[in-house]
Amino acid sequence: MNNFNRLISTIQQLHQQLQKSAVNAVNQLLTIRNWLIGYYIVEFEQNGEDRAEYGDRLIESIATELMNVKGIDKRSLFRFRQFYLYYPQIAEVIRGLLTPILEQSEKVGSLTPQLYLPDLSKMGSPTPQSETGLFVSGDKILTKLSYTHIEQLLGINDLLKRTFYEIECIKGAWSVRELKRQINSLYFERSGLSQNPEKLAKLIQQKTKPQLSTDTIKNIYVSSFLICR
Repeated sequence: MNNFNRLISTIQQLHQQLQKSAVNAVNQLLTIRNWLIGYYIVEFEQNGEDRAEYGDRLIESIATELMNVKGIDKRSLFRFRQFYLYYPQIAEVIRGLLTPILEQSEKVGSLTPQLYLPDLSKMGSPTPQSETGLFVSGDKILTKLSYTHIEQLLGINDLLKRTFYEIECIKGAWSVRELKRQINSLYFERSGLSQNPEKLAKLIQQKTKPQLSTDTIKNIYVSSFLICR
């Protein structure tokens, strides 16, 4: 390397590539955390020995106890629970990621007695959403969408409609703002009424700009997740 411009270009590319990798890693861990919290809540509702003591106040009680954890409140806990129920396909991915970590931790004795680990065999048990078989794979949901994207998708109750936006968002690498804009513009409904939905999809994708890693870094969910409390 004997050219100054090449040196600058190499440093910039190095920074951009590693920044993108770091952002993707943080996004995946945040999504995994939120899904697992949803799992813990549902598991407690179904099998907790003292679940009757909390009843309908469970999530409110959790939020009160965790009020010092930035980014976790009553609304987000309801969303995490919904996330777990809407996306059972993520279980296989998390199972694959957690199993070697848990096995290694057991060998070295690093797990504390206070840490309650999930029963991996129960993760992602069948739900009304899972019985249709209409899904984007858990791996793609986890690696291609940020949790902020998922937040927007959780507002869509219809499985077909939600899956449509998942596919289009992943295909076009939409930003959260773009995903929200397309939902509000009734893209799904317009596609169903269009005589040429392929042409409409092509036009939509041509007009959208892919999300940048810097956009994700500024995201409030990512920022809250990384702040130590």
